[in-house]
Amino acid sequence: MTAPGSTAVPAEDSCAVCGGELADRACPNTACGLPDRAFSRLYTVSEDADATWDVVYRFKYGDERHLADDLARMLVSFLREHHAELERFDVRTTTALYIGPEARRLWDYLRVVVDAAEQIDPDRSFEVGVITKVRPTGRFLGIGVEERREIAEGELRAALRVPEPGRVEGRRVLVLDDAYSEGFTMREMARALREAGAVEVAGLVFARRKGT
Repeated sequence: MTAPGSTAVPAEDSCAVCGGELADRACPNTACGLPDRAFSRLYTVSEDADATWDVVYRFKYGDERHLADDLARMLVSFLREHHAELERFDVRTTTALYIGPEARRLWDYLRVVVDAAEQIDPDRSFEVGVITKVRPTGRFLGIGVEERREIAEGELRAALRVPEPGRVEGRRVLVLDDAYSEGFTMREMARALREAGAVEVAGLVFARRKGT
């Protein structure tokens, strides 16, 4: 699977942060309009949101682990295509996932993807464990925007750690996640990394989904 319609630079009539389509001159993805969003912008591997989210969903929730190779190829293709813009980032890492004893999912699906990507192109490697999550938090699926924001600003914020601040201090960090909707998770990742000394944090996702 390739990365159809991958993009780095938003169009003039799109959100300057995530590149998404504007609604009444505003981005429907909540975090993009927050003055304290903490991340500079969001890069999207594929603009074919529905098809790409289908692959992500089947891989993440349907246990179709072979799809890691498809996602890895998409990721590497995007990183190669946009190398000139993305080379300013000193650290590439994955969003924090909890896979401890109380975890609902006992495997780090993002690590599986980045490990597969490194097999394709060692120059596109990611550092894992830069930011960690020490306990499970409420699920975002099936709940409203304000409930998701409450979980992000409460449980998630309290659960995030940057174990070795020296890995990000004075550096620019690119954080990979599977999808972007309201942006609350990316905001918390960026907030924790900035507090640990990162000078810039940006997000990278496979699919951008419209906030609800």
